[in-house]
Amino acid sequence: MIRTALATAAASALVFHLGGCQKGPAQPAADAATAAAPAAASSTLAIPAPLRTTETHASQPSLAKRPEEVLDAFAAAIEARDWHSVRAFWGDKGARSGMDAATFAQAWGRLKSPSVVVGEGQQEGAAGSIYYTAPVVITDGDRTVSGEVILRRVNNVPGATAEQLRWHVDSTTLAP
Repeated sequence: MIRTALATAAASALVFHLGGCQKGPAQPAADAATAAAPAAASSTLAIPAPLRTTETHASQPSLAKRPEEVLDAFAAAIEARDWHSVRAFWGDKGARSGMDAATFAQAWGRLKSPSVVVGEGQQEGAAGSIYYTAPVVITDGDRTVSGEVILRRVNNVPGATAEQLRWHVDSTTLAP
């Protein structure tokens, strides 16, 4: 009985959440299938129908408490082509990206007019850290880049710094 109540509550919350995200009239099914076809053809990942698309400006990556918020802000920064902010989503204020700011901007700068869709992610814990992995598809004109983004943060342990406690990009298979 408790499981049924929890499942019903979770389903209701999802319906309310997704219903509140709709920005305008729903697109006909034919348009949605046509738009998804190029991404599916060039992707090796099975990406579910988009749960979120971004239409906001990038925000401070360390302020978000939920990994979904971080990925939405990350996607918004990519769409805004704000490479400084995109790099800051990596650990150690971008240093964990493995590139200095100029090299990072050059690599990601190949994206000219990106549109980002973030799929549903999965969260798991391991050895004092929490990981959140989500599929991401970036469409840039005729080009589609797909992969996964893995966010990480340390559990709430005594002595953990603010930098360790924030959700940040741990790794990605995206190759812009």
